[in-house]
Amino acid sequence: MIPPSTLPPWLRVAIGAQCGLLIGMGLGRFSYTPMVPALIESGSLSEAQAGYVGAINLGGYLLGGLAVPWLLRRADRVVWLRAAICLSVLCLLASIVPGGFLWLAFWRGLIGIAVAVIMILGISSVTATAPTGRTGIATATAYTGVGAGILLAAAGLPWLLALGEIWAWTGTAAIGMAALVVALWAWSGPAAEVARAIPPPPATLGSARGDGLRLVLAQGLFAVGLVPHSIYWVDYLVRALGWSTGAAGAQWVLFGAAAIAGTLVWGRIGDRIGFRPSLIAVYLSLALGAVLPVLVTATPAILLSSLLVGAQPGLTAIIASQAQRVMGPGSMLGLWRWMVLSVGAAQLVGGYALVALFNATGSYLAVFGAGGLAFAAGAVLVVGLKGRA
Repeated sequence: MIPPSTLPPWLRVAIGAQCGLLIGMGLGRFSYTPMVPALIESGSLSEAQAGYVGAINLGGYLLGGLAVPWLLRRADRVVWLRAAICLSVLCLLASIVPGGFLWLAFWRGLIGIAVAVIMILGISSVTATAPTGRTGIATATAYTGVGAGILLAAAGLPWLLALGEIWAWTGTAAIGMAALVVALWAWSGPAAEVARAIPPPPATLGSARGDGLRLVLAQGLFAVGLVPHSIYWVDYLVRALGWSTGAAGAQWVLFGAAAIAGTLVWGRIGDRIGFRPSLIAVYLSLALGAVLPVLVTATPAILLSSLLVGAQPGLTAIIASQAQRVMGPGSMLGLWRWMVLSVGAAQLVGGYALVALFNATGSYLAVFGAGGLAFAAGAVLVVGLKGRA
């Protein structure tokens, strides 16, 4: 159901970003994770190919971030947001075709490009239009789209995979098409006018350069830390711990539920106690969640890991709000683009490196341990943030 048109424009902007991220990130990236074991077992992809398809998606994200200034010289942000969301749904539909490694890699690379455009233009619109004191919750609302995509895919994929891979891809695309209707409504009318009226970002970071650089580097570390769970979490539970596909898929459902609830909780905490202390806390919680399941394989440790790492969109919501505070009134588009590029570069390098590390060693401990170290380093980095009052 399309929300009522009486919603304030800033909330419609948040809903538009939410639906875009649901399609591009929640479905386009994270629905792939619970499908990896089935793709390998059926012979559709080899173990190495499954990892590289995930890494190619991350490479597309970097290309999309690089393309944003070129795109904005040719049309406004609302045009490109709508186009990127439509392209993301097309990529989901194309994935239904059983074309093998190269076919799937192409379309998942393309959706990586689209989601970078959605991330940069959508989230910078949310932070620029949110009222004072609502930045954290507005950004968190947008990022619940990631969790909703994970949750919907995880809840439906186990029984769809039992029918066949084509059914799983089709179900994912159907969810994306439903979200597309709401997204196109949200990026129209008053919300589109408000987004188009956002002033351009400053040419340089100015006095925000020090904090800006810390945020860029911290985003990169966050991206590296997230790679193990985004590619190997379900695979680790199935092939290393001997869990059934259904039980492992249930953990991905929990991961998605945590991405919704945890993101809203972290956004609310950020608005109440400040974004810098919230950032430190969420980085540390992610570090714990990353390494815990390879050190302690008992079920409670697995559950806690799904909850802590599942809430990871909360970090992005807080760090985006902090970026807006660093830049002051107006658009944070310039700084945010560099932060998204940092994510893309770190995911590209970290994704290929961690996939290569796993292929060489077969060690989940090494891969998840590297992710935990990256999160811990991010916590150390954001301690020095100053920002504006």
